[in-house]
Amino acid sequence: MDQRDLVLQLSCPVISMPMFSQLSPLQESGERIILGSNGTFLEVRRAWARFIVQVGPTLTATVPFGRVTEAVELTASKIPRALLAEFAGWAQKDCHVEIGAVITWDELTGEYALRRSKSNHATSGSLNYELAKLADTEHIIVDCHSHSHHGAFFSSTDDRDDQHAVKYAFVVGYCDRSNPSFASRLCVRGVFKKLNWTI
Repeated sequence: MDQRDLVLQLSCPVISMPMFSQLSPLQESGERIILGSNGTFLEVRRAWARFIVQVGPTLTATVPFGRVTEAVELTASKIPRALLAEFAGWAQKDCHVEIGAVITWDELTGEYALRRSKSNHATSGSLNYELAKLADTEHIIVDCHSHSHHGAFFSSTDDRDDQHAVKYAFVVGYCDRSNPSFASRLCVRGVFKKLNWTI
């Protein structure tokens, strides 16, 4: 086998779900494919969370695999809603253009922080930005951006940008109104799970 394929397979191994015993979760950051009787699943471990999401349909063949259950297990504490509200305030203040920010979590201190992204070019319908500099122990938990006077939704551009990410995403729309709109989702390697966050 080509050495490159071996490296790729080691980076994301494939295992089957036991029928009669528990599957030990990933302990280190990484990912693997789990084959279950009820479908194909992706398990992802990061310093701040562990996710199991379904990525393939139930197998039509009869296989000696156990059932897999989707899961979201946060290592970090609950994301402070006050930081989402603070970003929404920034978006309303600068409602004439789109803005971006990230909510980070520091694995050493356990603290969350809201960090505004540097806007290189921003209009009411587009945003080109640079992420804030992060410490080695900081992880992006929530990727935030606004939609100026447009509603909150995830565009095809957002889908492409989030295709390989493991994070939450949060959008604030109608920023020129007293009651803005919100959209949120969990992103796990191209699997998007709609959420209904409020602030």
